[in-house]
Amino acid sequence: MSQSTKDKESTTKQEPDPNAAVVEEKIIKVTGDVQIRKYYKGRLLGKGGFAKCYEFTCSENKKIFAAKVVAKSGLVKSRAKQKLISEIKIHKSLHHPQIVAFEHYFEDTENVYILLEMCHNQTLNELLKRRKRLTEIEVQCYIVQLIKALKYLHSHRVIHRDLKLGNLFLTDKMELKVGDFGLATKLDFEGERKRTVCGTPNYIAPEILDGKTGHSYEVDIWSLGVIVYTLIIGKPPFETRDVKTTYKRIKMNAYSFPENAIISEAAKNLISQILVTDPAKRPTLDQILTHDFFNQGTSIPKLLPTSTLACTPSLSYIRQFMPDAGKDGIVNKPLTTTKLIERTGTNNNTTADKDENRNGKDAIKNLNVNFPQGDPHLKGPDTWVKKWVDYSSKYGLGYLLSNGFSGVFFNDSSKIILNPTTNQFNYIERRMSDKQEIISTHTMTDYPKDLQKKVTLLHHFKNYLEGENNNNESQNEAANKAPAEGENKDDADKDKDKDKDKKDKPFTYVKKWMRTRHAIMFRLSNKIVQVCFQDKTEIILSSESRVVTYANKRGERTTYPLSTALEMSNYEMTKRLKYTKDILTHMLNMNQQRNAQKNQSSNNNQDNTKSNNNGKDPTQQ
Repeated sequence: MSQSTKDKESTTKQEPDPNAAVVEEKIIKVTGDVQIRKYYKGRLLGKGGFAKCYEFTCSENKKIFAAKVVAKSGLVKSRAKQKLISEIKIHKSLHHPQIVAFEHYFEDTENVYILLEMCHNQTLNELLKRRKRLTEIEVQCYIVQLIKALKYLHSHRVIHRDLKLGNLFLTDKMELKVGDFGLATKLDFEGERKRTVCGTPNYIAPEILDGKTGHSYEVDIWSLGVIVYTLIIGKPPFETRDVKTTYKRIKMNAYSFPENAIISEAAKNLISQILVTDPAKRPTLDQILTHDFFNQGTSIPKLLPTSTLACTPSLSYIRQFMPDAGKDGIVNKPLTTTKLIERTGTNNNTTADKDENRNGKDAIKNLNVNFPQGDPHLKGPDTWVKKWVDYSSKYGLGYLLSNGFSGVFFNDSSKIILNPTTNQFNYIERRMSDKQEIISTHTMTDYPKDLQKKVTLLHHFKNYLEGENNNNESQNEAANKAPAEGENKDDADKDKDKDKDKKDKPFTYVKKWMRTRHAIMFRLSNKIVQVCFQDKTEIILSSESRVVTYANKRGERTTYPLSTALEMSNYEMTKRLKYTKDILTHMLNMNQQRNAQKNQSSNNNQDNTKSNNNGKDPTQQ
């Protein structure tokens, strides 16, 4: 569920867009003949201060490159020219599996073009934006690869000097590769110290800012420590609103671990050892690899599955790398990994989000208030959203309902919902204007070819949200076996009847959803509105039964009559209920405005038609 599906369609070769802009490379042969090689310029991949990066497709072999385009107008100063020459020279000399491959470069009258290996799965920066933070087993996997790259660079006297998430690329096979050598330098001899002040604010080492003693390989070690912290916590350790304050915190080594952060003591210790002001006291790359963080009795995956681009690795996947249970039956594994999965699988909140809300004027404050019990006779919702994952940046929203059904609300407004009992799914086509939704039913093994990608995504979302794969075979055995001794056969028949009723009931799915600053809202097909707040509280409105269900941070649910809910002394619930009411009122007003605009537009068109017909009704002509 990431770019893996896309990569199958478009890996290293693809048919270029015939309407795309063409860049020509002039190749002068030994004979003096000139050959023209054409590249089709595709989408913009990224941009920096002096260059832009585009997708280039070679017209000859259809191979795809990441092309760094540097405008010659920005190379007027000799320093800028020398910087580009140095980058090309250094990068061209590097050949390692964990370094973005340098293809070649050329120029025309306007630009210099550097053709590089295409990494289809973007960077760790985009990954962290989607995932908010990573599990420690993922961090271990990526950092081991990064260390391999750094050992190679340092053995060739190269210092990168701009290690950050945005310069760590992921291939279609999920290999990590170091790129962007625009600030890299090569030492002329061992022991040489560089004095150029350069780098990215959040990742720059204190000795670079100091500029007095010079710097060497240790600046890359510092940046590695910042990367470990950022991937686990969700934000850089020294990050502030302005660069000057960030630099001040770096010089003072002023950082801390958030109280609510889920991080192992081994990870804390490693970060603390790396992020020390004195570069001589930082561990070497080999010492880092022998640290307890990488040696906790678990094995480290060489590569991660592409599903981790969008989702936390499932418990079943992680357990592959856990040691066997000892004599006492206890598995020696870091609890942080498991806890993080259980936490993020329900809500994609981040430490950074919580810190921001805590420091800002959040409309929903965390209050520890005791409140009365709801009415035990009132029935709460039959079905609601239990877990979800928002990957609308690429595909859509995946969710798991309380009844075990799993579904996806795709970005094109089509929907798919899977019945876990029958293995059938309903596909709801994109709704056009005021037409009714078209629903078709298929099985996971028999469906139209044009639904293959969406069914694959449904499978990926389902596996993630369910976390651990339930033993379906065992469940089926239990369902089909004869009643046990002492068990009433009638009771067993009743259970089967219940299962049949479940199958016959109309299926529930997410019809609409939206995000706000403080919550995510779902509108289900069973006329339930559910609002899940960032602090893990929930409001569920059941319009048919006229009740509101409130779930506190511990997951405890209480149900109240909707008519009196706002009058309750449960301050936390009433505050969130008012927030929900405001959102719904706003949505209703927006819909009314849209309808009014449509009606006005329709009336104007009718008036124009009549005017064109001299004021006569065209139906009467």
